[in-house]
Amino acid sequence: MLHPHAGRRCAGVPGDERRHGNPLAGWPVDHPGSLAKKEGSGTSRGRIDITLYTPPRADGARMRTVTYLTRRSMLKNGTMAFVGGSLLARSGWLEATELPMVRRVTLTHPMLPKAFDGLRIAQVSDLHAGPFMPPERLARVRSLVEGLAPDVVVFTGDQLDRRQVDADLFVQGFAGIDAPLGTFGILGNHDHLAGPRVALAALEAVGITPLVNETAILQRNGETIVLVGVDDLDAIPGWGPNFSVIERGDATFRVLLCHQPGGWRSARAAGADITLAGHTHGGQIALPSRGVNLARLSTPYVAGPYQRGEQLLYVSRGIGVGAIPLRFGVPPEVDLVTLRRGPASAV
Repeated sequence: MLHPHAGRRCAGVPGDERRHGNPLAGWPVDHPGSLAKKEGSGTSRGRIDITLYTPPRADGARMRTVTYLTRRSMLKNGTMAFVGGSLLARSGWLEATELPMVRRVTLTHPMLPKAFDGLRIAQVSDLHAGPFMPPERLARVRSLVEGLAPDVVVFTGDQLDRRQVDADLFVQGFAGIDAPLGTFGILGNHDHLAGPRVALAALEAVGITPLVNETAILQRNGETIVLVGVDDLDAIPGWGPNFSVIERGDATFRVLLCHQPGGWRSARAAGADITLAGHTHGGQIALPSRGVNLARLSTPYVAGPYQRGEQLLYVSRGIGVGAIPLRFGVPPEVDLVTLRRGPASAV
């Protein structure tokens, strides 16, 4: 494997020490400013108000407050009445906090180099390390991923929920995770809420190679494929995706990491053979028997595999939750994606 960031270092963290010795050396990095957390009276009324601080940039710092709903307030205020009352709420809550299932998918493509036939990719998407993804659950997710013994591990965005302090949870939970051909990660929209520089520093502190509009070359038995990562579609000003990076390099097969499946049209136009995405949480709340899924309000690519000609997309249902700490009908998942050589298909 050729490492695209061989000369890049996390502030205060020597590369060799981070990768082979203490992966937490130099973490946390110093961030300008402060983060204020208010949990007193708000929590007793079923809400947690958190003031977010984004480090100063050319476009200026910004502060705003977001509100998390607690399970108690959702039940009290009837927010979940539309999904069937208290029994449904209880079942949904258990789905949001249980150990993720492993979803196994095979993506077959005629242009996949023979040396990569059978390549196993563990996809970890939408962790949302934060208030509803505590350290003990992160540890269980990591153990699950490592137990799959994948060739490559990819993190397809929203590693952090939305606060700078969420980076500490992520780093503590995944520091030193590795795979034979490497570990790679991109940013999601929630990583940008926490601050893209903080999110990138967290990836590097863990030992994950960030791919933000960058490429990495994977080598096996003399053959290569290109692994590409693009920034999020909803990145903060001054950041954003550059799909032209897909065309870089001489390899004939390209796998793209793109947080939001809405980027697939641009990915196809730029020549991505396989795209791995997340973001939707599979709808997070769904009634499959009635065909009800919240994600369909915003995207046709809700979850699972999609195909246009020989170009393939796989959308993970992810692991964490957003501001509403509830999953129903969409259990959390880690995806084990196996690449095979043959006529294009996804199963």
